[in-house]
Amino acid sequence: MWSPSLSAVDDFLRKVLRSGLLDREQLQTSLRTLAKERREDVAAIIDHLIAQAKLTRFQAYKISQGITAGLTLGPYRILVPLGRGGMGTVYLAFDPRTQQHVALKILPPRMAREEERLLARFQREMDLSQKVQHPHLARTMRAGVFQKIHYIAMEYIPGQTLYRLVTTKGPLPVPRVAHLIAEVASALGRAHGTGLIHRDMKPSNIMVTPHDHAKVLDLGLAYTQGEEVDDIEVVGGKGYIVGSIDYMAPEQTRDSTGVNGRADLYALGCCMYFALTGKPPFPEGTLHGKVRAHRHEDPAPIRNHNPDIPEAFAFIIHKLMAKDPAERYASADELVATLGSWSNVPAQPLETPSDPAFQEAVKALIDGWTVPAIKETVEDAVLFHIEEEDKPAPTEVLSLSIFAEIDRIQPQVWILAIVAVWVVVIVSCLLGICAFSLLP
Repeated sequence: MWSPSLSAVDDFLRKVLRSGLLDREQLQTSLRTLAKERREDVAAIIDHLIAQAKLTRFQAYKISQGITAGLTLGPYRILVPLGRGGMGTVYLAFDPRTQQHVALKILPPRMAREEERLLARFQREMDLSQKVQHPHLARTMRAGVFQKIHYIAMEYIPGQTLYRLVTTKGPLPVPRVAHLIAEVASALGRAHGTGLIHRDMKPSNIMVTPHDHAKVLDLGLAYTQGEEVDDIEVVGGKGYIVGSIDYMAPEQTRDSTGVNGRADLYALGCCMYFALTGKPPFPEGTLHGKVRAHRHEDPAPIRNHNPDIPEAFAFIIHKLMAKDPAERYASADELVATLGSWSNVPAQPLETPSDPAFQEAVKALIDGWTVPAIKETVEDAVLFHIEEEDKPAPTEVLSLSIFAEIDRIQPQVWILAIVAVWVVVIVSCLLGICAFSLLP
């Protein structure tokens, strides 16, 4: 008869199987190396599976809560949360088909059902993100719906956002800002060439990689010039602002659909101001006050905050933030050319999944996850839940223990091995007799 602690172990292992993260053979193979004296300790089993990279701490924590649904989404295995935005949560996931890590952006079903505006924007991002490709624009691998859960699978980009980099490390030097913003502008130039305007350029939508490259994130508020607007609350328009007010062009505050690529250039000027000073151009005031400032006021001269900035470079930012779009640079490509003479950062290759820096970033994310101090969000509770058949019944009968199967299989393997050895011996003897009989 199994002891209560072993029943808990058996229950945990069955939940691992129900999660879809491991099949029975994979689980048994991993557990064969676990010492017998540790088999009755759930915590020891969890540590063993984590050490063998069969589960992440996040996955083990969810399973130990009784949660089995949501840890796999179609072909993807969710490893750990990456971040949370206005339209859902982004997770680091693994695609066993391609052996690649992806950033999986998810809109849970309850949000999709209750917030039609969010669903419409999410679907727009799914469509728009696949229309433009550039080395410095987050690449979309796949978008779709699985069991009523909408998702976008994007390339995983190691590093941190420009916002986090500046807030933790302080303002950046001019050459580095010129280098990073030039790469962002090159991606925007490609997007603008297809008629796509980002409309939400801000430091938290710029990733800075370990090799010091910049990648543009999040096309959730993007707009294609000339498209018909069916719902002003989704796309924006006159009287309905979309975007981040701290980095928003004056014309975008008036009509979110009456903009061109120069609205993104204004936002880049604001991003440069932030990167060099640690604060946006108009950091104080209410929403309406900031709208008025973007329309009618000049920010404090950037050299007042950072006197190390050359006047010629400060002029670039001043020109980008001109109130009249016609007074800004004509295109993102022109900005790239202008910034080129200011960037003396040594060129490094773009990161690939085989790079040590990429692999270290993935490992740090997985190993660094800890149980959150705050209660999970509504969308997490919808995505990760206890399936009805996983709720323990009072008279639940445990299945044959995984460990019992392992112990039963191992003697069989030895018997088969012994039989195989005897077969080889007998066949060898017969071949030897035949060979000897053929001798003259």
